[in-house]
Amino acid sequence: MLKSFNAEEQNQYKSYKHHYEFKKGELIFREGDEINGMYFIQSGVIKLEMNADSGRPFILRLIGPGQTMGHRFLTYTGLQPYTATAVEDTRVCFIELGFFRNLVQKNELLQEEIRKIFLKEIRSTEVKLLQIAQQTVREKVAGIIVHLAETYNYKQTGMGIKVHIDRQEMADLAGTTKEQVSRVLADFDQEQLIRFRAKHFKYIAMDKLRQIAERQAEPARESVKEEA
Repeated sequence: MLKSFNAEEQNQYKSYKHHYEFKKGELIFREGDEINGMYFIQSGVIKLEMNADSGRPFILRLIGPGQTMGHRFLTYTGLQPYTATAVEDTRVCFIELGFFRNLVQKNELLQEEIRKIFLKEIRSTEVKLLQIAQQTVREKVAGIIVHLAETYNYKQTGMGIKVHIDRQEMADLAGTTKEQVSRVLADFDQEQLIRFRAKHFKYIAMDKLRQIAERQAEPARESVKEEA
């Protein structure tokens, strides 16, 4: 978003930004709180949850460095649509709402950047619905591993990634049970699609796992083409 600021805005925003650090497990804001500004994730990982009728939170997704929260201020409610909790020690840059709202009104490039975020979220929601409705447990878990790898910036040539969510949270993300997640992880390990110990994924076959995760999406794409 900073790329859309002109020179004057670059200087102005520095007076309205604050840096905050949150420890693992610390609440950043709660669903229904008033939106008071934009959060930019600088380091760490945050989980976004919504309250379900059962009383158990539903994990929407994880977000990491370079992603944002608080952009829903463009909607009429002005309320946070989800709860944000630090999965690990996290650092964020916060920009006050009044200043950011004024920027958006004047800056068309910034408006476009925020629209892109909304479109990305809509697509993420569509994929999540498809997973819940059609995917097998194996496909769901493959998708979650890919999601973790992307969130933690996994590199094929690196030392792997250490995730800070447990099997139950992986199950909540996938819409399945902890036991099923553990079983599929063991299967993937046997098939050499992953190498892991506890929360440390030493190797992830990204392309193959993405293919497994996206199999159910192919018929949906074909249907859209046929309708067009």
